[in-house]
Amino acid sequence: MSGKHELLEGIVLDRLETGETHLRISLYSPNVGLRLALLRLRKGNLSHPPPDIFDDVELSMNRRVDSNSISFIKDFQILNKRTALACSHRCFYYASKVARLFLDNGSLIQDTVPTYQLIISSMEAFQKGLRPDLVWIKTLFRLGRAEGFAVKEDWLSNLKKREQEFAFNVLSKTVNMQNPSPSSVKELTQSLSVWLDSETELNCRV
Repeated sequence: MSGKHELLEGIVLDRLETGETHLRISLYSPNVGLRLALLRLRKGNLSHPPPDIFDDVELSMNRRVDSNSISFIKDFQILNKRTALACSHRCFYYASKVARLFLDNGSLIQDTVPTYQLIISSMEAFQKGLRPDLVWIKTLFRLGRAEGFAVKEDWLSNLKKREQEFAFNVLSKTVNMQNPSPSSVKELTQSLSVWLDSETELNCRV
């Protein structure tokens, strides 16, 4: 079937080699949300390496008429690389959790612009070396609110008073202005993840 040309900008959340000749790229774009595309690998072309995970890219694609068919990348441009993420195992680990969160839930998300902005702000925070466990819980909370779920009205308001005060401080203060106990942040994050899993359609146990 013939297709049409499409130009998309977004962030690469995953890439996977499929055989010896193609790379499957998972892109999150503010225009269309999560999109899969295939890139033919050109071996030996070291001057134009393929996009890596967490890269901001522009993809020029041929999209099939059948909307369920995967797009084929004709050309690409890497707009921004987040190489600093690879320098910290902890930041890379949490950045991968954010990527997995949106890979697992991308098909459910309707309002893709604020979601894309949330991904970018989280990745930039990791890139700056901000405390990743705090970035992670804020990402979960903001995603829940962006999707219209009663995260504040139900989950937060039903915590015990001491936990509620702790959660409010963690979620309201900027990351670089606080240094709470990692174990307490972990417990709070688990509580939020369980609530999102049980009360919404989101899969947040990544």
